Amino acid sequence: MDATASVSKGCFAFPASAKPAKQSPLNFSKEPWYGGYEKVWQNIVQQLDTVEDDVIENLLKDLANFISLPSSTESTIPAAAILTGINLPDHGSLFGRLKARLNLEGLTYGVALLNSADCSSIKHTVEKCVAQLMESNIESDDDMEVDEEDERSSDLKKSQCTLPNLLEWHKNLKNCSPSPSKRKKRSTASPEKKLVVVLKDFETFNAEVMSLFIQILSGYQSQLPFVFVLGIATTLSAIEQLLPHSCLTRLSLKAFQAQPSVFFLNNTLNKVFLTPRCPFQLSGKLFKFFTNVFLFYDFSVNRFVQGVKYCIMEHYRTGRRPVGLLCCPENRLEANAKLLEHEDLEALRRVNTFKKYIDSTEDEKIRDKLLKDDSFTKKEVLKLMLALRLRINEFYAALSLLHQLVSTLPRAPLGKQLRELYVLAMSKNVWTTEEYKECRQLLGFLSKDELMEHVRKMLDILEAQSNPDCMKNVKTELKKFLARLEEAGTARVTASPSKSPSKNLSVKNRAQLQQKLMELANKTSSRSPYELARDALLNYVMGEMLPEKLRPFTNAPLAEVVTLSETEARHRVVPRIRAPIHTALNNPAHYLMCDCCKISENGEILPSMPDLCIVYKLHLESGALINMYDWLQSFNLLVTGKEADDDSISPEVQARFTQAVSEMEFLGFVKSSKKKADHVARLTWGGSTC
Repeated sequence: MDATASVSKGCFAFPASAKPAKQSPLNFSKEPWYGGYEKVWQNIVQQLDTVEDDVIENLLKDLANFISLPSSTESTIPAAAILTGINLPDHGSLFGRLKARLNLEGLTYGVALLNSADCSSIKHTVEKCVAQLMESNIESDDDMEVDEEDERSSDLKKSQCTLPNLLEWHKNLKNCSPSPSKRKKRSTASPEKKLVVVLKDFETFNAEVMSLFIQILSGYQSQLPFVFVLGIATTLSAIEQLLPHSCLTRLSLKAFQAQPSVFFLNNTLNKVFLTPRCPFQLSGKLFKFFTNVFLFYDFSVNRFVQGVKYCIMEHYRTGRRPVGLLCCPENRLEANAKLLEHEDLEALRRVNTFKKYIDSTEDEKIRDKLLKDDSFTKKEVLKLMLALRLRINEFYAALSLLHQLVSTLPRAPLGKQLRELYVLAMSKNVWTTEEYKECRQLLGFLSKDELMEHVRKMLDILEAQSNPDCMKNVKTELKKFLARLEEAGTARVTASPSKSPSKNLSVKNRAQLQQKLMELANKTSSRSPYELARDALLNYVMGEMLPEKLRPFTNAPLAEVVTLSETEARHRVVPRIRAPIHTALNNPAHYLMCDCCKISENGEILPSMPDLCIVYKLHLESGALINMYDWLQSFNLLVTGKEADDDSISPEVQARFTQAVSEMEFLGFVKSSKKKADHVARLTWGGSTC
């Protein structure tokens, strides 16, 4: 008999069954490839933090000194205007480090970080500001003892977030006595702590809200030591455009200039990614793609790093265990190579460059061992990986030497930045380009002092290499050339010609005359010792050493293990928007997973489709201008299945059509036409004539 079967009516209670356990989020920590990826990326993060600290250290130091200064008057609020640049995604990191710096040095009671999106009204602005200031945690080295009854909960009610409550909170903190253990350490000359209010995106704040906010805080300035930090993305004139004169007089402004984002990107690339110490390398195309996204879209170093991080994770994930073991620092290669198993070696044997290496081996016995003998293959893989690392070291050393020579040349034929030269060197043999030949000619005009300075800097670059055996012969040769340049004189001895040259000059234009005179000058004058030494140096560096050392390493055996190639992962970093939108509107069943919208042909239009899809597919059949009346008639015919004139079209159909056209205009497919009032202009997939 069922549990709910009964002769009489009644209610039946069922105890709640145990809730199913929540599924844990996707965790890669147990995957074999994740260990290698995590170690490499953590090392990169440490280097990135070091580079970022070096770039903004001076700015943070100047800001901390400005905030620690006492206020000049009690009626004005000190305000630091930071010209941060347009790289908005990176500003959060800058202000976060500023907050940490102020808390570490004990210069503030609290820091409020305000965004324009959270400050739509003066009430919300004051609440956000007061809440963040009062919820600021007191650091362990704050030199204050606060009673438990005076401590405020982190969950403040909106009614408590008022300036009178903030004043009372500040008085309680200020009147608290220092702890006995730290009373001796407290300096009598320590600066007064401030209440710092950071406006991250100052230009986007509402002008009226900012004016009232500044006037209100200036009224409390004699009792509450406020300091403003304004993040300016454009120019200082934005402050004058946003605030009236009455508010500007209440601020004591001082401007600070942050380093441009391009400078930060160059430091990040030169010290973190474009070095042989980095276990993986970016291919020329992928590297160019990321730099183009940076330069043409957002100027955000943070998004650049996150995009590279995603591609690195994809590289380790798709390469699995072999990449996780072999794409590592050079000092761990030997130990990790011993951990390779049979499946790992089979995966490596399917790598294109390793297959070519096996096919190019002339000895059949060695070829068979590489295909069948795992122990022999392990040794050969380790040998090839060490050779690849050496080649990468030589490549970057040669790249740095070439950059030192050509970055300061007039017009910079090969570019001024190392990243530009890297893209060129990874994509082709740079010594075969016309720009390289032009640089060789320009270097021939350098003076003795300039050339010697270049050679000294090149030697410094080689001395700074992590691998002392790398480019050892090149270092020896450069020292010999430097000594020869120091001893060489610039005096030139002229030899008189045996015959008069005027009889042999048969020219038709000025260019031929110039060429003849140059040839004659070379024949009739001997070259100075400096010119001979200079030509010998340039012939060695530009003609011998660089063509040998600056070869792209992407063709070396097992280069796929350490090289991030151009893959579909880059389309996830910067998604392709046009194709998904077209697919969604042309074939909505692809995303809706419904049977009512399935189409058998690409141009088929079903009445069950969403109105936007019907209007979109109809607009694809039109030209540059679309007649609204014809468009409405076609829409009505598809929706209702019958033709109708103007008066018989139902208001519901007209409303649906108007809504769909408005959505089309919002998405940027059509716009109103200036040529005809009853037409709209088509903007995509064929353009517009209006």
